[in-house]
Amino acid sequence: MPGAADATTIGKLVNGIAGPLNVMVGPGALTVGELADLGVARVSVGQAIAQAAYALTSQAATELVTSGTYDTLADGLPYATLNALF
Repeated sequence: MPGAADATTIGKLVNGIAGPLNVMVGPGALTVGELADLGVARVSVGQAIAQAAYALTSQAATELVTSGTYDTLADGLPYATLNALF
């Protein structure tokens, strides 16, 4: 249920719904473990991972254009790791 964020509300939803509860999460939300302990069936981050990737892309492009440096790219996955995923 989008919007439910606190343990009390989520716990009431888990107990009051005759079916699995899915919870939309983001920064500051309960952890996956905490949600599992409450009985949540599925955790979704929605579009947040894509938004974070686009934010990093924007930061890297801005750095390249403004200072000509590449420090934003320092934490990228090695090519071999990416290649192994495919």
